[in-house]
Amino acid sequence: MSFTDITERLEAAKKIAKTSGAMIKEKQLSELGTSFKGKSDVVTLMDLESERIIKNYLHEQFPSDNFQGEETGIERYGDGGTWIIDPIDGTNNYVHGIAGYTISIAYETEKYVPLLGVVYSPVHDDLYWAVRGRGAYRNETRITCSSQSEVKDALTIISPPLRYPHFIDTYSEMIRRMCIETGDVRDFGSAALHLSYVADGKADCYFEYGLKYHDVAAGFVIVSEAGGRLSFFEPEIKFSGNIIVTNNQLHLWYTSVVREIYQKGGSRIENEKVFL
Repeated sequence: MSFTDITERLEAAKKIAKTSGAMIKEKQLSELGTSFKGKSDVVTLMDLESERIIKNYLHEQFPSDNFQGEETGIERYGDGGTWIIDPIDGTNNYVHGIAGYTISIAYETEKYVPLLGVVYSPVHDDLYWAVRGRGAYRNETRITCSSQSEVKDALTIISPPLRYPHFIDTYSEMIRRMCIETGDVRDFGSAALHLSYVADGKADCYFEYGLKYHDVAAGFVIVSEAGGRLSFFEPEIKFSGNIIVTNNQLHLWYTSVVREIYQKGGSRIENEKVFL
């Protein structure tokens, strides 16, 4: 794909992320029409509307591109690449009037290799974005992961596996280790935002179990371009929804601790070896 082609898609993604973000922010405290897809997995009318707005705009601009949306699944239109869309990441935050929800848009021409990522936080008016080979940015400021090298001073982002109760005991041991050995622990509610915070040096590690591809595709590009490192709970596979993302200095420590506890726990979920 040419420089012009990817730049046009980046600018379109940035524009529609902010447009949709302004719309959902305005409607946050109104009647949302909530329903539940599963435990701790809420969907609102605004999720559906946000996805519709994003897809319609991008389809008008790039009619041969395809879509993989959280709410409406896969739609194929031609021989273009594929847009990966999470219209509201952190919907439970959104429903409860809490900051920490985002809009996440990625684009790929090869499966699981996103070329660009855009994550917009409407409450903070922060637009995180990156294109492979061109660096990562928050608004117009270039960002990099932290240089923290001391585990005892590191800030760790952890989200509990509420959708996978069988894994809670194992995950609790991971959290216990982080609480004892690292500087502090946080959870902001949106995987895309967590990845962006690691990229921006606001946190030093983020790990989570059971994520889907639409949760992380955009954030992966942003973290990678900010100098971060990505691994999975399972050392032997190429892709998984169980991610460990860190700065460069602390990657070995975090991956070794998480993998050690994971292997001892012996817990697995179906289809965890690919993003769904």
